[in-house]
Amino acid sequence: MRITKIVHLNVHSHYSINDGCASFRELVDAAIKDGMPGIAITDTGNMFGIMEFFDYVSRINIERTEKGKKPFKPIVGCELYVAKHGPKEQKDGHKDLKGYHLTVLAKNLTGYKNLMKIVSNSWTDGFYGSPRTDRAELEKYHEGLIVLSGGIGSEVYSPVVSDEIAGLDAIIKWYKQTFGEDYYLELQRCADFDLKSDTPSNLMLEQQRVNAVLIQKSKEYGVKVVATNDVHYVATTDAKAYNVQLCAATNKTMEELAELIPTTTRWLRSRKEMCELFSDIPDALENTMEIFDKVESYDIRHAPIVPAISIPDGFGNERREKEDNYLEYLSFSRAKQIYGESLPEDVSDRLKFELQIIKQRAASGYFLFLQDVINTAQSKLGVWVGPGRGSAAGSLVCYCLGITKIDPLKHGLLFERFLSPEGTMFPDIDIDFDDEGRERVLEWLQQKYGKDCCAHIVSFYNYCAATAFSAVARAYQMPVLRRASIYHTLIDDPWLSIKDAINHYPLIEKRIHEYGLPLRAISTLEQKTWGFGVHACGFVVADKPVSDWAPVSTCSIEDSKGKEQIVNCTQYDEWHVELSGLVKFDFLGLKTLSQMRDICASVKVHYDKDFDIEKIPMDDEKTMELFQTGDVFQFSSKGMQKYLQQLHPTCFEDLVILNCMYRPGPMKYIATLIRQKHSSQAKRTKEMITKKEVKYMIPCMEKYLHNTYGIIVYQEQIMMLSRLIANFNRGESDLLRKALGKRKTDVLSILRPKFIEGGMKNGHKKNALEKVWNEMEAKGMYAFQKSHAVCYTWLAYQMAYLKANYPEEFKQVIEKYNSD
Repeated sequence: MRITKIVHLNVHSHYSINDGCASFRELVDAAIKDGMPGIAITDTGNMFGIMEFFDYVSRINIERTEKGKKPFKPIVGCELYVAKHGPKEQKDGHKDLKGYHLTVLAKNLTGYKNLMKIVSNSWTDGFYGSPRTDRAELEKYHEGLIVLSGGIGSEVYSPVVSDEIAGLDAIIKWYKQTFGEDYYLELQRCADFDLKSDTPSNLMLEQQRVNAVLIQKSKEYGVKVVATNDVHYVATTDAKAYNVQLCAATNKTMEELAELIPTTTRWLRSRKEMCELFSDIPDALENTMEIFDKVESYDIRHAPIVPAISIPDGFGNERREKEDNYLEYLSFSRAKQIYGESLPEDVSDRLKFELQIIKQRAASGYFLFLQDVINTAQSKLGVWVGPGRGSAAGSLVCYCLGITKIDPLKHGLLFERFLSPEGTMFPDIDIDFDDEGRERVLEWLQQKYGKDCCAHIVSFYNYCAATAFSAVARAYQMPVLRRASIYHTLIDDPWLSIKDAINHYPLIEKRIHEYGLPLRAISTLEQKTWGFGVHACGFVVADKPVSDWAPVSTCSIEDSKGKEQIVNCTQYDEWHVELSGLVKFDFLGLKTLSQMRDICASVKVHYDKDFDIEKIPMDDEKTMELFQTGDVFQFSSKGMQKYLQQLHPTCFEDLVILNCMYRPGPMKYIATLIRQKHSSQAKRTKEMITKKEVKYMIPCMEKYLHNTYGIIVYQEQIMMLSRLIANFNRGESDLLRKALGKRKTDVLSILRPKFIEGGMKNGHKKNALEKVWNEMEAKGMYAFQKSHAVCYTWLAYQMAYLKANYPEEFKQVIEKYNSD
C-alpha cells in the first residue's frame, strides 16, 4: 500500500468547548512528526483559537525556515451550524435549535475575512442554542471559502438517512452553484463499532450508507469527494479524556455515555492509518492535497489600529502628521499650565525625548484617543478616574495630557520603562474608573464610534489539576465526599500539575487507582478550555466594525446594579487579540474610587466646597500617624501593620518602599530597611538616621539609593545605576532590568563584563563593581516597578487622608458600601 501525502481538514482543538481536548501545539507537532505539510482547525461554531494557532505555526515556521525546511501551512476554518428551517433570525422552538454541521475553510485573506463575518453574525444575530448561520450569509460571504459538506449531523447526511434523495439533490445543487469547484462532499469513517458486541454500530452502518450515496452523487454532479476523520484529540490514549468532556457537556456519567455515543476513533490518524481507512477511495485522500494547494499562504496579523479623534485644522494633511503635531501641541501647552509659561529645561527635554519615541512608534493617535476618553469621562460624564497604573506613570506626556496624575519627574520615574523605541505593539495604559462610571464610559464609546466598532474581550476558563480531577472523578462516579476531599487538597495550589500533586500527596494517586480513574485523562485535560466569559476590564474600539479585524461572539454579564445583559466580545483573548490589529484597552472599575467620590462629595457639603483630593499635601501629619497605627486601604494586613509600626514612615516615599517590599521575595529585606532607617541610637531616641550613616559600595550610588536608605528596591534604580556607574544607554539599562527579572543568564553573561569594563573606565574599582553587580543580581529578581507602586500608594494615601481628616464622612460612606 502506497502512503500518500494527506492533510487533516476537519480538526477540533480544545476551543471546541467540551468537544475537543487537543492543544494547537499537540496537534501541529503531531502532524509535523507524521510528515503532513499542514493542518486545518475547524472548531465547532467559533474561531476562538485561530490567532493562537496561526501565531504558534508562525513561530514554528521561523525555525523550519532556518533549517531549510518548507513552511508548515496553517489552514483557518470553522465547523459552522447552518439554520435548518430558513433564516438564522428564526428562533421558533426546538426545531430551530442548533443547526446542520458544515465544514468551511478560508483559502485566502478574503476568505478569512468573510469567514469572520459569517461566524460573528452567527453569534450576534443567529444564536439559538448555538451560533447559527444560514444560506443567505453563505451566499453573501462565499468568496474565498472552501466548503466541505460535513459529517454526521450535516445537511447532506440527514436526507440520506431519511430517504429524501430529492432533497439531497437540491442541497448539492445549491452548494455547487454557490461555491463551484470549492465545494466538496465530505466522507468520514469515524463511527465506532458497537463496543458491547464488537459489531458495526447503527451509526457506522448509517455512515457507510451515506458515504455510498455521496460517492454516487459525486459522479452524478461532478462534485469531488474528500476524506476527513472528524478529529477531536491527538492520540488513541486521549479518548477517555474526550469522553469525560462529553460527560461534562451532557451531564452524564461514562456508564451512561457508553450507551449513547461510543467515541474512540476521533484521534489524529496518521497518514498510514488514513490510507488504510480509505484505500478503496484514493482520490478522496488526494483531494485533501488539492484543497491544501488551493489554500494560499497569507498573514492574518495586522499593525495596531486606533480610531481617529477630531483634530483642529492647521496641524497637517495626512493623519499621522496631524496626530504627531497635535500631540506635541497638547503636551507642551498643557505642560505650561502645570510648570509655568517658561518650561524648566528638564521638562522640555523630557517631553521632546518622549514625543520622539512616541512618533517613532506611530503611537500618537493612541495617546490622543486615551486623553480624549479620560478628559471626556471627567469633564462631561462626571466619572472619577484613578491616578494611573503600571509603567504609564513614567510618562511625562501622559501626565501632561491628564492620562495619569503622577508627576514622573517628581518621583524619578522612567519613560523607557514604559515605552522603548523597539517593538510594534502599543504600550499598556490601564485606566481606573469608578464602578458606575466605567459603564458610562463604555456606553459613550459605543455611541461615539458605533456599537459594532466596540467589544469586550473574551476570557477562557481552563482546567487546572483540581478541576480536571473533579471532572474525571464525577464521570467515573467516584463518591462525592472522597472526590471533594481530594479536590480541596489540589485547589489549595491551583498551579500544581496532577503529576506534581501525586508526588507531593501519594494518597491522591492511591485513591485515583482505587476508583479506577484514568490518570492520563486528568493530565490531558489540564490547561484545556472548559468555558468562557468576559475579561474583567479588556475592551477594544476600532475604526471599523470589530468583525473586520477579529471574530465576535456574545456573552452574558452583570452590570454594576446586578442586571444581566448580553454583550459582544472578541473571540481572540487578551494574549492574541492585539495581533489582529485591535488595541486592547484596560478600563477597570474600582470600588475605591466610588467610595472616594462619595466621601469627597460629603466633605464639600459639610466643610469646603472647593476641596480637591488631588491637591492634598503629601506630608500630612494626621495621615502619617494613621499609617503608623491604623487600618488603611492597601496597607491593612496584620503583617503590613506590624512593619508600618516598626518602620514608622515619615514621608510618602517610605510608604512606596514598603508597598513594594511587602511581598514574597523582597519581604526578607524589610528588616534591613528598618535597621537602615533607624540607627541604634534612633531606636532609643526616635531620631532619623542621616544619609551619611548608610554605607554605599560606590559613593555615587547615593544619588539613586538615598531615598530607599541604601537598598535597591525599584527596577528604575537598577536602570539608573547601570547608566551612572557603567555608562549603559537607555536600551541597555532596560535590557538589564528585563534580564535580571527573568533570570536570563545568557543575556546577563554578556552584560556583566560590559558593566565591569564600563565601571572601570569611570574610575571604579573592579572588586567594588563586582559587589554592585552581585547586589543587582540578588535584588533584581525582586525589584518592583516604582511607577505602579507610586500610583497605588497615592491612592492609598488619599483614602488615608480622608479617613484621618474627615473620619465621620469616611465612616458613613464605607459603612454604606459594606451594607450594600
